[in-house]
Amino acid sequence: MTAVANTLRQRMKKREEDVSSSLSSSPSSLKKLRNGNPARTVEMLERRIADEFRVKEYLWTGDIDVDLFSLKCVFTDPTLSFTGLETFRDNLESLQPSLRRIAPEGKKRVELRECGKDEDSADVVVAKWRMVGNLQLPWRPKIDIQGETRFQFRRERVDDVEEEEEERERKGGEEEDENETCLRVVSYRETWSETASEALWQLVTPFAHEKE
Repeated sequence: MTAVANTLRQRMKKREEDVSSSLSSSPSSLKKLRNGNPARTVEMLERRIADEFRVKEYLWTGDIDVDLFSLKCVFTDPTLSFTGLETFRDNLESLQPSLRRIAPEGKKRVELRECGKDEDSADVVVAKWRMVGNLQLPWRPKIDIQGETRFQFRRERVDDVEEEEEERERKGGEEEDENETCLRVVSYRETWSETASEALWQLVTPFAHEKE
């Protein structure tokens, strides 16, 4: 999705800042990303991941639930990979002005085909989806991408700002209170049924829309 939107942005000749591919903010600023409502069970995590697609349609809107992700989650799609929740959030937010212009309400949708825990991996939730949009550009392209996203998760502290190494070693033998832990996504891996070049080719291909 990020790659598709970036190409659209270049096509429209809209100049925007490049988003850094490394996590450089201080722990205190990263902590402010949190809304204070983490997922504490696998069932809750599955439900909220499903809401990302069904309710928020984040593939188009960029509206993500930051409490679901580890601060140093690794994000990967067919065209790029980077580390850091803040980078992911900022990347999505920077694309929104372009996307709102070329894919307004009523011209786009996200369909969630399936969402649940992976049969072979107890620590992975798999979502299968379809992203469709009739873009408001002179050549009237249509985006229609089917994909799958694998959300690998682990249990970590609710307050996940990293401790100093010596402090972590000192606490190594202590048991953590479950009320102080939650489940967060540490790896986000997005794949498409189309190749990256096929998906990007949709952006420059005129589409014969039916009359509304």
